[in-house]
Amino acid sequence: MTADPAAVSAAPSLADFEPLRRAERVLLKACARGDIARAGLRRPEAASADVTVRASLIAFLARGGGRVNGRRIQLLGAWVEGRLDLGESRVPASLWFYRCVFDNTPLFDGAQVEGALSFPDCVLPGLLADRCHITQDLALNAGCRIAEELRLQQAHIGGDLNCARLVLSSEDGDRVGRRPLQADGLRVAGSVRLTEGFQASGEVRFVGARVQGDWLASRAHLTGPVDSGGARRTALLLDRIHVGGDLRLDEGFAAAGRVSLRRARVGGDLDCTGAAFDRVGDATWGDGIALALDRARVGGALRLRGLQGPLLGASFAGTRVGTLVDDASTWGERLVLDGFAYSSFGEGAPLDAPFRLAWLERQPPTHLEGDFRMHPWRRAIAVLRRMGHVHSAGEIALRRERRLRRIGLVGGGAPPALRWLSRGAHALFGLLAGYGWRPQRLAAWVAAVWLASAALFWVAAEDGAIVATPAIDAAAPFSPLAYSLDLLLPLVDLQQRHAWAPAVRAPRPHAEFDFDWSDGVRLVGWFEAVFGWSAALLLFASLAGWGDRDRRR
Repeated sequence: MTADPAAVSAAPSLADFEPLRRAERVLLKACARGDIARAGLRRPEAASADVTVRASLIAFLARGGGRVNGRRIQLLGAWVEGRLDLGESRVPASLWFYRCVFDNTPLFDGAQVEGALSFPDCVLPGLLADRCHITQDLALNAGCRIAEELRLQQAHIGGDLNCARLVLSSEDGDRVGRRPLQADGLRVAGSVRLTEGFQASGEVRFVGARVQGDWLASRAHLTGPVDSGGARRTALLLDRIHVGGDLRLDEGFAAAGRVSLRRARVGGDLDCTGAAFDRVGDATWGDGIALALDRARVGGALRLRGLQGPLLGASFAGTRVGTLVDDASTWGERLVLDGFAYSSFGEGAPLDAPFRLAWLERQPPTHLEGDFRMHPWRRAIAVLRRMGHVHSAGEIALRRERRLRRIGLVGGGAPPALRWLSRGAHALFGLLAGYGWRPQRLAAWVAAVWLASAALFWVAAEDGAIVATPAIDAAAPFSPLAYSLDLLLPLVDLQQRHAWAPAVRAPRPHAEFDFDWSDGVRLVGWFEAVFGWSAALLLFASLAGWGDRDRRR
């Protein structure tokens, strides 16, 4: 590896580091051979002459000083003394530290690492790498422990960010404002892995990060800080993150505190199967929010199945996903669903009306009463209808219409004196035709009116209250069923209403109640005619979708 004279001007030669310690001599020999420098086989518990390597010597080699064969510095089981300061430096080698202990926070702010940077199973006070450019992977895995801050803001990683089994914790892990991992504006060409038991106490941030691969936090455990009022703050903040592949919070992912993905963009699936979004139950009181997905976009499926506890206070306002996959374990109370758009329910998701009604009615009370939100109901109805579950869609529509009338949103635009008329017509439309969703009800009502009227006409005819008109052939028989049907069905002529009519009788001036069977026949005939036309119009309006506010929209 060729040295950069400008980079090593502060340490022009190895002579500045004499006398060398045993571990430092081992490091120099290993670098010359392109081998691993084994200062020890285990992570040292304390500094000693045998395992201690000065951070300034490592920085000298990393900048191009000395002989490094294979463009890779590899150190095992060492105690790194002092600050490894490579800020704003060009590092033409990969750096690999395994089971090492750093007594000071390494500094890589603004560094250009032309290789990989790895700290598996190491112990560090912190790592500062804002604006750092790493050509290959950044690995803080295999049980690596960082006591304070890991800062990767505006950094660029050409490979993966591997934080599998990383532990980010300290004695003041619940301190308000603690942010053990700050990666706002991070750019990763590969994937981000916070998996296999990743642990963090405090707020983990990837605000505005861009990840071309997957963002994985399977089996991660996060604990947000508690403020002075006793409320749990955010544990994972992924607002405005862009992920090209999948984003997975699954396989036992657990967060105590809010998980926020507001305005996130995920090209694949957002998989939360088996997650615990309220691990310690903080969201069960007050206005706590376990999951915030406002205005997020998910190209694939949103999977919320097998959760360890129902979502409480979850917000999906303006969220758009491809497919929604949920089950009986998913939904708690205080669900903000206004603007939540999905194209279908995924395989195994319940499609029955009782489940979907219970889901919709878990919205905040204000969204179900005076500040009624129409969109969640319309979306569920449209998706169920498109998937062929018309009956379930209709049940939801019927429940919604009854709720709208109950809370006073039907007829609200009419003058106060006429609102009763609008509400009465709305209730009658629901009774007769299920607001256009149950047009078959009309057939039952028509049959009931037809038969009941025919029975009355038969009794009236026996009493002589229905007589033949002058134009009738005396041999033509009277049929109560045909007579009733002739009056009931518009544009149908069975020749009965022209041949038979209510009897005309002389008025009885001294009678207290001047009403007999012939008057009843006339009244029922008028009712049948009006009802028949009304039923025909309602049937046509239902089949054409004129009465369906969702289809009409």
